[in-house]
Amino acid sequence: MDLLVFLTAAAHLVYTPFTKVEESFNLQAMHDILYLRNNFTQYDHHDYPGVVPRTFIGPLVVSMISAPFVLLFETLSINKFWAQYVVRLVLAGVISVAWCNLRQAVTKIYGVEVRLWFTAITISQFHFMFYMTRPLPNIFALPIVLFAIAYWLRDQHKPFIICSGISILVFRSELALFLGLLLLVSLLQRKFSIDGLLKIALPAGVCILAATVLVDSFFWRRLLWPEGEVLWYNTVLNKSSNWGTSPFLWYFYSALPRAMGSSLVLVPIGLTLEPRIRPLALSALLFVLMYSILPHKELRFIIYVFPVLNIAAACGCQRIWMNSAKSNWHSFLALACGAHLLLNVVMTIFLLVISGTNYPGGAALSRLHRLENGSPNVSVHISNLAAQSGVSRFMEINDEWTYSKDESMNYTQADLELYTHLLVEAKNKQNTEIWASLQNDFDTLEFVDCFNSIGIQYNSLLPVRVKTKPCIGILKKKAQPLKEKSKIKEKKIKTKAPAVEKVTALPTVEHIPKIKEEPKIKPTLQADLDDDDGIVATVEEMSLELETNIEPEAEAEAEAVETPTKEINFHELRTLALGQSTKKSRAATKLKIRKIIEQHYRAKGKQIENDSAEQTQKTPGSPGGRPGLRQSVKSIIKQEKIKEMIEQIATMDLTRICDLEKTSTKDCLKQVIDKIDDSEGLKTK
Repeated sequence: MDLLVFLTAAAHLVYTPFTKVEESFNLQAMHDILYLRNNFTQYDHHDYPGVVPRTFIGPLVVSMISAPFVLLFETLSINKFWAQYVVRLVLAGVISVAWCNLRQAVTKIYGVEVRLWFTAITISQFHFMFYMTRPLPNIFALPIVLFAIAYWLRDQHKPFIICSGISILVFRSELALFLGLLLLVSLLQRKFSIDGLLKIALPAGVCILAATVLVDSFFWRRLLWPEGEVLWYNTVLNKSSNWGTSPFLWYFYSALPRAMGSSLVLVPIGLTLEPRIRPLALSALLFVLMYSILPHKELRFIIYVFPVLNIAAACGCQRIWMNSAKSNWHSFLALACGAHLLLNVVMTIFLLVISGTNYPGGAALSRLHRLENGSPNVSVHISNLAAQSGVSRFMEINDEWTYSKDESMNYTQADLELYTHLLVEAKNKQNTEIWASLQNDFDTLEFVDCFNSIGIQYNSLLPVRVKTKPCIGILKKKAQPLKEKSKIKEKKIKTKAPAVEKVTALPTVEHIPKIKEEPKIKPTLQADLDDDDGIVATVEEMSLELETNIEPEAEAEAEAVETPTKEINFHELRTLALGQSTKKSRAATKLKIRKIIEQHYRAKGKQIENDSAEQTQKTPGSPGGRPGLRQSVKSIIKQEKIKEMIEQIATMDLTRICDLEKTSTKDCLKQVIDKIDDSEGLKTK
């Protein structure tokens, strides 16, 4: 049972291994302590100090526990991203120990049955388990607060005061409200005197304050009490509201229901049936009410009260379960207490799936490592969005690569020359010009999706669907500019004149324009073509190769045949509809659409003007066999109906037409073709 909480937190970590910007300071600090060690000038916080300074004491403690594992990884040449798992698991382990200590105090006071319910309720909820591995200031304070609550329940006042001092002076000053209320309850109950309090609190406070000032002044290279500056910034100056504000009762109608799940209903029952839990639980609720005065609110700010309210809910469940044999009504209530755990688990799974889509930056860099595995001398720029949504120094796993988070990046030509790869925000209204300039020098390898919204679907077993959208683009610098390619092709034409003469000697020469009548390749490639022109230009380019050399013609023909016959997928069509594809990929996708349209018409027994399939079936030596390829170019130009159909499909959202979970993309396109035909038939009538 003691391992259940830790293992559940570890499962959340495995599913969501990346971190966000709020966790960056502590995570980067642990990385620097473990890997840079005494190279203090290279620590990340000197370049990215954040809005307010934070203490190094928490990262130091976790790093000391994690150090043996990191040394083992270095010996075995295991990349350091696994060390990120280690430090977060160590943090979860420390919290698990503190939680188990609290559970022992609960067992002693309320009994074994309450302990079992307390454990079951805790592991069935999402937020407490999820945050146990998150290196946030609140989470570093959490184990100390849990120890303090356990000591308070046992009436061990000296360790309670010391733990309270550490959590308040080092990590989170707002805990003075919560722990101060518990201290006030003890004073009102006359469990100890004010004189006794001062004898413990004053020397402990001085020592704790001196420790944090000494340690943090060393790392920050100036005289500093980090939590003092945070208190001044958030409370006195009230500048935390710059990061967003929420209504006064937001914690009660939004944060607590999400964090507690269906267990929240059982809290008032526990308070009613178990008087001994009231001082602790009411102090927690009063803390939330008082803390609501600050306009900037986040769920993690009140994470300390979740275990307290879970104890109250566990007391309510135990009382109801104990009376289950009294009547059918009591049996039903007992069954509801058990069923609410299943409801919590369903909510947890749903929220965990959503949280997995919130770290596109980490997913993008991880994907780049797989795409470019073994590539040396890679220089990647990480955009602001990517840096805030998962990227950390633990992910800089390749010593031959250069990783940059330069915030002054303006994507000018001079800036882009420094990088071989980019992680940039997906195309939107604000960065259209940037993407237009990037596509001249970079190819888009992939897009990484992130959370967009939650949708309702009525034709599926699961009524709710998590919708995503492209967030981070992975770009790679083009190996060779188009201008150089065109020069190479011109050179080929000039140096292979005999091959041209050989081709023009064929019986079908009248169907093939002479080289001098063709436009030069360079202007053709440099022209700003629309999408269908891109398709035509690709095939024309292949025809020119045919005229200059028979062997290159055969290779180009094989490549052109292979490309459109690859199975089309929904991602290609969505990228095309959103306008996020390059000219080359747009041309390839539209060529695939054309192939499907032609195949569909042939299957229905319809004739296609200058059908390329019929012409390619002719032997190379027969009349018309050689110009078949050239005629296919003309047919692409002349088939206006097919061209218009391609343009319509290129802007469609197929999810509104077909159920892509049950229908393949190709079959869906066939349905679209039939619908377009039907609509045109109605217009002609």
